[in-house]
Amino acid sequence: MSYNLEGKVAVISGGDSGIGLAISNRLKNNGVKIYNISKKAKKLPIFQDSFACDISDENKLKEVVSSILNIEKNIDLLFCNAGIGIGGLVENASLESIDKLFNVNLIAQIKMTNLFLKYINPNGRIVYTGSLAAIIPLPYQACYGASKAAIENFSRALSTEVRDRKIKVTTFLPCDVKTGFTDARIVEIGKDLKEAKGIENMEKSERNGASPDYIAKRVLKFVKKNNPPLRKSMGVVAFPLTGKTISFLIRILPIRFINFLVRKIYL
Repeated sequence: MSYNLEGKVAVISGGDSGIGLAISNRLKNNGVKIYNISKKAKKLPIFQDSFACDISDENKLKEVVSSILNIEKNIDLLFCNAGIGIGGLVENASLESIDKLFNVNLIAQIKMTNLFLKYINPNGRIVYTGSLAAIIPLPYQACYGASKAAIENFSRALSTEVRDRKIKVTTFLPCDVKTGFTDARIVEIGKDLKEAKGIENMEKSERNGASPDYIAKRVLKFVKKNNPPLRKSMGVVAFPLTGKTISFLIRILPIRFINFLVRKIYL
């Protein structure tokens, strides 16, 4: 038997746009009651309620978590999905942007997990939105890739800690996806034409990437499994290179060779 979503309670961050919205729509279609936490907090019919919150604001996050738990007491699914990006050479990134990125993509995800963890029912699910950049050392996205690599490592350690409670933890690693994330990315570049061209190519790939629903469909597929994977790569980079293929190659190719290929492709 698969994991039955009907009647379950889910909390998702960034659930009103992009991949988060696509996941929310599919959860709703499977009979899940959804609480959304996001900066805009759009009051969409798919949500039981939507709370305005910058998840990197610890006090506000605590307040929102308390509000949800006062209503539901316990939850079944936690989707840590909200995130931001930085584009450009590390030397051109402001310290404020670096702080913001790691606070949102890593620290806030860990804090959100910490605040909800005691209230997740046995056999529940925790899902993190990662990125293929977590396993590929992409230039001009070094900080973003590092934040996604860190949360993926965190999730795997967490899966061991909650094993006795039968809670399943997964990080999914999508390739390029066509969402508003591209335009919202913080881009801080200098006068290096190679840097500007790299950012341009990155944005072009994303705008021609998979649809959010393509990703959401695959997320729901593993969420419903009794034993979902710890990590799931998905999407197509360029035929025949899929996220799954790249994930396999990363495991068997020498690190120096991987970096060589990345230089050839991106530089």
